[in-house]
Amino acid sequence: MELRSSLGSVATLALVAVIVAMLVGQQLGQPILLGFVVTGSMSPTLEPGDGFVAVPPVLADDIEEGDVVTFDARELQGGGLTTHRVVGETDEGYVTRGDANPFTDQDGDEPPVQESQIVSVALQFDGELVVIPSIGTVALALQGAFGAVIGVLSGLPGGDAVADGNVETLMVGGGVLLLLYSFAADLLGSDRGGRDRSRSRKGATRAGLVLAVILLLILVPATASMVIPSGVNEITVVSSESPSSNPTTIERGGSQTVTYNISNSGVFPQVAIIEPASTGVEVAETTHWIWRGQSAGTTATIHAPDETGVYYRSISERQYLGLLPLSVIVALHAVHPVVAIAAIDLVIAVVVTVVFALAVGFQPLRFRDTGRDTSVVDTVRRTVRKWL
Repeated sequence: MELRSSLGSVATLALVAVIVAMLVGQQLGQPILLGFVVTGSMSPTLEPGDGFVAVPPVLADDIEEGDVVTFDARELQGGGLTTHRVVGETDEGYVTRGDANPFTDQDGDEPPVQESQIVSVALQFDGELVVIPSIGTVALALQGAFGAVIGVLSGLPGGDAVADGNVETLMVGGGVLLLLYSFAADLLGSDRGGRDRSRSRKGATRAGLVLAVILLLILVPATASMVIPSGVNEITVVSSESPSSNPTTIERGGSQTVTYNISNSGVFPQVAIIEPASTGVEVAETTHWIWRGQSAGTTATIHAPDETGVYYRSISERQYLGLLPLSVIVALHAVHPVVAIAAIDLVIAVVVTVVFALAVGFQPLRFRDTGRDTSVVDTVRRTVRKWL
């Protein structure tokens, strides 16, 4: 029974995590874990409401013909996220088309898709797309319920801040879902309360669970501080017949040097790696160690093609917490950015675990018995008040 209960709790927590991830992805315009389509442009592969496993570009193999990608369109249907298949590649980018469409997106006003526009790649096995039927319909229903909750909260005194910003809204919504999960866990566990207390002391909490929560609270923001600022910055270049005072308007066949600045407003040292992410770009100094409150800069040379027109050049920026030697971070980054992030997270996890073991140990933690049943939420609340 205990194993079944543990598996059920893990499954419930995983479901909550998936729901929160999908809602966050919807708000950020970046599919997280799962994505879905709302139109029939990818029919019959993906019908409206069908979902797919969204793989971040940094984790996917090189994009090639036949891949289904989600990209931030510039002109297609007014711009925004679009999920279509790659059907070709040119010097200026990828050619895309919906499976149900007779023409490519580039036959219209949409320019070739750049690497910097692609936010996810749909998972495939043996050339077949992994499809999750109707998951998008469920996600949209949850989004509606989520919006209703936010609407109620925004109507409460001081609730205007909830509706003002996406990030704060996501935090509140995620917190509400996790809180509901905690209450549900308390209710489901109440039936077993009598039996459990006959075998273990009331108020005992596993130290491993406390450590897991602490690691979660530390590793999530630490990882976010490396992932969120990282990405590909796109520069729109106009190749013209004559030079201009505008640094992004370059005489055809010529080049222009621009300054690229990075600052560190965090607590720990920061490593920034700046690299070209497209043709026509050269970066003078790619690796930077930036102390707290300091800034660094480099120069990038942008080249214009011989033909006039509008072109796109991209620069990749990856940021890491400086918790390992610079040479080690650079070497891990060369393997893959995810490897570097995982190694830094591992260092944090090891340090936190060692400190926890020395300060607290791994014996069950027991709280003072108040003579009444106390939920996890109440226990945490009282503990925080005591610390403050």
